[in-house]
Amino acid sequence: MVEMVQQLHLPPLKPPEEHLCEKHEEKLRLFCEEDQTLICVVCDRSKEHRSHAVTPIEEAAQEYKVKLQDWLCPLRKEMGYILESKLREEEQCTTMRDKMRTAKQKLESEIEQLLQLLRDKDQSLHRKLEVLEKKITMVENANIAKLSNQITTLNALIADLEKKCKEPVLDLLKDVRSTLDRCKEVKFQGPEREMKKTKERGVIVVITLKPEEQMKKYKVMVTLDPDTAYPWLLLSEGGRHVRLTGTAQHLLDTPKRFTSSPCVLGREGFTSGRHYWEVQLLQEGEGWIVGVAAESVERKGRVRCSPEWGVWALVVRRGQFFAFTSPPTPLFPRQWPLKLGVYVDYDWGWLSLYNAASMELLYTFSWAPFTCRLFPFFCLEGELRLV
Repeated sequence: MVEMVQQLHLPPLKPPEEHLCEKHEEKLRLFCEEDQTLICVVCDRSKEHRSHAVTPIEEAAQEYKVKLQDWLCPLRKEMGYILESKLREEEQCTTMRDKMRTAKQKLESEIEQLLQLLRDKDQSLHRKLEVLEKKITMVENANIAKLSNQITTLNALIADLEKKCKEPVLDLLKDVRSTLDRCKEVKFQGPEREMKKTKERGVIVVITLKPEEQMKKYKVMVTLDPDTAYPWLLLSEGGRHVRLTGTAQHLLDTPKRFTSSPCVLGREGFTSGRHYWEVQLLQEGEGWIVGVAAESVERKGRVRCSPEWGVWALVVRRGQFFAFTSPPTPLFPRQWPLKLGVYVDYDWGWLSLYNAASMELLYTFSWAPFTCRLFPFFCLEGELRLV
């Protein structure tokens, strides 16, 4: 049997591998905080590391493990925000699709009853609806894909951190700084709402959560038109401030003037392009209506505030806040707005209103393209100022 064993030529058993210092062949027992490297006791006494702060590797590993674990909670929270944003995005796209489908069906039903003279208009409107439908599809694909990519990235990072925390001491400390740097670079990027040109043709609309910079590019100077002002409204000399008084002024009753409701229009109208302005609401507790109105809006009778009557606006009144739709849509902003931002994209039929202080999107009218001249519209029971 001895001879048989000798004939096997088995290699001798090796002692377990130890991590030794390449310079001194001593066990690596310390961790240099300044150089972020493992050293031995001889290295610690050397001139290279003598003035550096060093820690036993077990203590260093425990310290960095705590730091890695501290990142897991905010990253998981960030993941929750992104998942919630993706869900809202999908719900919004579904709602927009339903509205467009309803508008398309209604239009096609009415067109069948029109005379041949309206056939050309039918084709024009039909093409615009198809463009809007494609635009909604682009919104859905672009924004949901962006959110999905961020979810994938965060999932991978969280998995790496969880794996890192379970590694042995030496493996955990290896490249620990680069792992922490990856955590610091994580930042949620919400979808955009800016109109961007494509190489092929037309434009696409993408939805955003932070429109501050985009809005300022289109800010315009809005002044109030005294020829449209209700007689009980007092306008400042520059047309940037208005308040409701208790006394009627002796003003010429022109066709442009509102005579039954405390309303006033902006002097500047528009039939194309993008425009943004801000309105400061004064005398908290009074009522305001802010938005845009068609040039054909009723001036002499009661102003009916709805898109069907040429008014797209929000109302703030007596602790209530809602959009003038049919029926009205109640709104519940996170912060009560005292300054409103109004953004109009005439060419694509978008009117969005924001809380100008936080740029929280309050409501968007986006049912159909505009086809008339629009003016900034204000109706008030107190006081407001354009800023």
